[in-house]
Amino acid sequence: MQVKLAGFNLDIDQFKNFSSFLKSSNNIENIKDKYRKIQFTPETISAAYARISRADKSVDKLRIQALKDIERCRKSNKEIVFEMGHSSIAEHAVFNFDIIGISRYLTEFVQRTRLASFTEKSQRYITLKGDYVLPEEIKNDPKIADEFCSIIEKQNQAYFSLYKSLKDYYRLKSSTNLTKLKAKEDARYIISLATKTQMGMTINARSIERLLKRLYAIPFMEASELADKIYKEVKSVAPSLIRYVKPSRYDENRYLTKFFPKMKNLTEKCQSKLLYYTDNCDEKILTALLFRKTGNSWGRVRKQVMQMSLPEKKKQILDCLKDIANYDSLPREFEICDFTFQLNISASCFAQLKRHRMSTIIVSDYHPKYGFTIPESIVRIGKKEDFERVIKVTENFYYKLAEAYPTIKNYILTNAHHRLVLFKLNLRELCNFSRLREDSNAQWEIRELAHKIVSECKKVAPLT
Repeated sequence: MQVKLAGFNLDIDQFKNFSSFLKSSNNIENIKDKYRKIQFTPETISAAYARISRADKSVDKLRIQALKDIERCRKSNKEIVFEMGHSSIAEHAVFNFDIIGISRYLTEFVQRTRLASFTEKSQRYITLKGDYVLPEEIKNDPKIADEFCSIIEKQNQAYFSLYKSLKDYYRLKSSTNLTKLKAKEDARYIISLATKTQMGMTINARSIERLLKRLYAIPFMEASELADKIYKEVKSVAPSLIRYVKPSRYDENRYLTKFFPKMKNLTEKCQSKLLYYTDNCDEKILTALLFRKTGNSWGRVRKQVMQMSLPEKKKQILDCLKDIANYDSLPREFEICDFTFQLNISASCFAQLKRHRMSTIIVSDYHPKYGFTIPESIVRIGKKEDFERVIKVTENFYYKLAEAYPTIKNYILTNAHHRLVLFKLNLRELCNFSRLREDSNAQWEIRELAHKIVSECKKVAPLT
């Protein structure tokens, strides 16, 4: 695993000052000495912006003042962010990380961070090489470690075999240049969650602190290793903004399954379905639209809306959305109504869903009892039995791991294996979800899921 601090935001005046020095100096040793003394840090911007609310000086002067005394900035940040509790000040410091060689499984915990940006290696576009993470927990247990590696190799061999056969299948079926892409996205269902990946992450200091607390609370060693490496990269650059990274007992207990009761009826078939939704969704959204437009009270507008005929309601909604273009966001009035779904989806599908972080996503653990997905293409090329054979071997070892090393049991499961998800989103988010996931370029499983979700929502909110 590698973690590299790729960049962070800096006050541009620090570069201007250094640039002026370079132009005026002919001595290379002076330049080197000056460079060594410069403390590049985003803390000066945080400290300057923290003073805006209480200082009478203009913002640019506050920044220049902050640049003159970095130690004073750090003292100010500690007092304001941690003693006075103004945590949003830490959001002015933003960092970029290269994260290389972590497991596909660990990315799911990292990317829960809502206020951050991630770009991850795509298993749809890149041909995999079979590299994977061997959990530290089993490295001193040769018997288990050997069996773990043996099963991963079986999965990887199946991936390469399926990829070759699927390329031939799609080549005969289509003359487009999407042959390899489709073959990769279907073959990857058989590879494990231990498969290595990489990502770029952009995140502010406040979110880093929360991410580190989460990673230290997760009870497997790869998460702690990642936390150590991220913390090492940032603590020397911004020590005044990232301080409390130790998880509380509450944080730790959230990730320990031993604190949860064992549920009965584990064989119950858990289907994807709409659980809850806002009643009278169309009328409430129209009321919100007219509330803004007319300036009347909610109660008065609501009464008028309820007296309208269906064609009148439709006309009012269309009038409010007049001239909206394909990629304009819907107005915030569409956030009034929520929909909550229970989903039973594969890890492959969840890899797409997890990117919709402004929605509410609550997950169960992965478990073979929820089933697995076999792409239709694999059935059509006559490889279903081969696929199921690898799945069976994988699941047998999963139960062995669950007994001996329960915290890492999910590493051996595949992209095909399912988990249950509670997915809550409002109508504004639903529009964005539909645009991305019902698009013809979207991966087929989440495209089918998105179509089902939108269809269910249309039944209870036909106008909006």
